Formats: sequence, structure tokens, C-alpha cells
Amino acid sequence: MRRLWPRFAILVLGFFALYALTAQRGAAWGDSAEFQDWVLSRSELVCGPHFSNAHPFYVGFCRAVADSPFAVTLVSALFGALSVGGLFLCTRRAALSALFGLSQMLWWLSTLAEVQTMSLAMTAFETWCLVRGAKSSLSARGTAWLCACALLSGLHLSVHNFALLSLPVYAFVLAVVARRSGSRAAVAAVCPVACWLLGASYWLVNLFSRGPADMLYGSYGAQVAGVPPASWTATAFNFGLAAVSFFVPAVVAWWERATLAKSASGLAGKALVALFAVNFLFFVRYFVPDQSQFLLPSLFYAYVLLRGAWTSRTRLVALAALQLLLPVFAYLVARELPQPADRRDRHPGRDDARYFILPWKV
Repeated sequence: MRRLWPRFAILVLGFFALYALTAQRGAAWGDSAEFQDWVLSRSELVCGPHFSNAHPFYVGFCRAVADSPFAVTLVSALFGALSVGGLFLCTRRAALSALFGLSQMLWWLSTLAEVQTMSLAMTAFETWCLVRGAKSSLSARGTAWLCACALLSGLHLSVHNFALLSLPVYAFVLAVVARRSGSRAAVAAVCPVACWLLGASYWLVNLFSRGPADMLYGSYGAQVAGVPPASWTATAFNFGLAAVSFFVPAVVAWWERATLAKSASGLAGKALVALFAVNFLFFVRYFVPDQSQFLLPSLFYAYVLLRGAWTSRTRLVALAALQLLLPVFAYLVARELPQPADRRDRHPGRDDARYFILPWKV
């Protein structure tokens, strides 16, 4: 345990430095520009017409620490680095965590003003608490870990509605733990529920005042329901970007396929498989223009499930190099593809292939 936190700190500080040095300077485009404007203009905290798009905890945190567009971007870099540290806490594998930190989509989102990295960091620390709680479920310490997971999950709702996807799995783990606890069943069940209600209190108050539609999906009801897009061109591009990030963990899974079954054993292992499945299923049928940006939870759980795999130092070096080369290769292919006229007119002078694929912005 004494060696755990120094390595955690090295990973977080190292990747924060990497993301900060490669982050976009100044004002951004698209959603990132909106976030910067919401934070720096000090307009209403609940931004936009729907609460589901507001991300109040993220906006509030940025307002507390950021006073420039670049400072808002650095918040994404910080939470992207904390996500790498969170994966290390879940796996105790520094090399595996570093490979995750170098993945295209995590690196890319950590260099822009985006909410997804804060959401991912919450997911990572929730998962760490869940695994610790599931492994020590018959003790008071196990209940404390589950309470911490529940509190973070409730707070997560004010960052992103992605927190809702994990609730059925958390409830299943809590039910199993409570059933095993015998005479302590009431404490084992009630305390985490109370912690979740405390963390989710701001979100729940708005749920009753604004209504489920505004809170859960806003203007994205069709996309949340998985209605297929009118054009599959953008979806194909998003799936291609997702493949760039998933390629390395897929290679590791193939090399170490004989040991992967151990990752799914026990209550914690089954919960991790379920969390990956739920998040991945939502991602692949969430047809929005920036669909690839919602793969981070699935990617995180894929790496967590590889925690029992062993990879030689030579292979690790090769995989790290591959993480760096894959975006370059994808960019060289994508820049030869015709750019839709509407996108070209919306952002004249921007190299979309470079912007969306290469994670480094300077």
C-alpha cells in the first residue's frame, strides 16, 4: 500500500503534464467553445434549454478554478490525468494505466474543454470503491467503501447523466452484499442508499421541479432511444475513431485471452463485466455527431478487465509506440477523404481530420 500512492501521484502528475503541454490554447470550437463561454461568462449555472446538457458540477468547478479559456481546458487535462490514476487504483498496473492514458480518445478529450474527462474520473473512483467494497463485503470497511461509491455516484449525476448507466449494476452488488451480511443487512443496504441520496440531492431536486424529460434526455430523446441516424457517414467516422482507441486493448486481450476469465470471477469481476456491457451497448447505439466521445467509460472498463493479463516489457514498449502511431495513421487516411460541405463551411480553415484524430493540439 505504501508503494501505491507514490506511483499514483507519478502517473497523475505525468499525464497532467503531457495533456497540459499538448492542450489547445485559447478559445476552442463547438461544444468546447460553449463550455468555455458558460464558465467565463458567469451566466446561469444551468446552461442551455435542458438540464441534461448543463453539467452543473463541471461548470461550477471550472468557475471556481478557471479564469481563461486555456484554464478551462486544463480542467479537462487534470481530470483526464486523474482517470489514469483511477485506473491504476483499480488494477495496480502502472504500465497498463499508462497505455490507457495514451489512448487516442482520452488524450484527445484531455486537451480540450470537455466534460467527459471529469465524468470518467468519477467513474474510475466509483469503480475503485465498488471493487474494494465487493471484496470486503462482510465487514464494516466493505460497507464504508460501498457508501463512498454511492456518494460519488450521486455527485456524478450533476456532472453527466452517464452516471445513470451504472446504477443497476451498483444496486445488484449492494443487494448481494446485503444478503450476505445477515444481521447487518439493514446497515449494509441503507447506508449506501442514504449516501447516494445525499450526493444526488441537487439532481433529484431538479428532477422533481423540471421533470424527467428535461433531466434525462432533453432534445436528444431519439438518440437516447437508439433511433438510427439519417446518414451513416458520421457514424462510420465515429466507429473508426473508436477503433483507434480500442485496438491496443483488443490486442492485449487476444494475447492474454487464456487469463481473462479470471477477471470475471467473483462478485467484483461480474460487476465489471456488466458495467462494460451496459456502457458499451449504450455507446454503440447512441447516434450523435460526436458519438466517439462517449466511448470513454467502455474503454476504461475494457482496460480494468485486462488487469490480470501479463505483458512482457518488449510488448509494452511496442504497444506504447502503437498507441502513438495509430492516430497518425488514421489521420493520414482521413485527410484524403472528402469533407462534407456543411462542416467545411461551419469551420472554415480548420483541418477536421487533424482536429478530431490527432490528440496533440500544439
